[in-house]
Amino acid sequence: MANDNMAEQLENWLKDVHKLVPNEAEQERITTAGAKKLADNLTEATRKKHYSKHKDEKYGHMADNISYSNNDIDGEHDGSSIVGWTNKYYDMNARRLNDGTKHIRADHFVDDNLANSQDDVFNAMLEEYKKGGDD
Repeated sequence: MANDNMAEQLENWLKDVHKLVPNEAEQERITTAGAKKLADNLTEATRKKHYSKHKDEKYGHMADNISYSNNDIDGEHDGSSIVGWTNKYYDMNARRLNDGTKHIRADHFVDDNLANSQDDVFNAMLEEYKKGGDD
């Protein structure tokens, strides 16, 4: 008798836990909210530190080419999201400015933005989590 009650309690507990754990679609929705906030912060940081006076006619400014997507780096939809530059040349330029080269002093603007954005990203994701899914 005690085993039946215990099994029932465990099943009920497991159902409650499953309600709290987002499925892949919910995870994607939540991480996308965080990625959007990170992209917004990175755009602002890039404008502050590296907004050039001349505009590339084809691609615009580096700060205007930051995007986010609701998939992983390989394009798989697994609940994760990514942030980065939409143009590989801006991505390489940002890496040089962030990490430095023989001729460019590193300013770590991307690394600093990642560190400084953690609370903003967490809060954006938490707000999206609290909205709940379509259950």
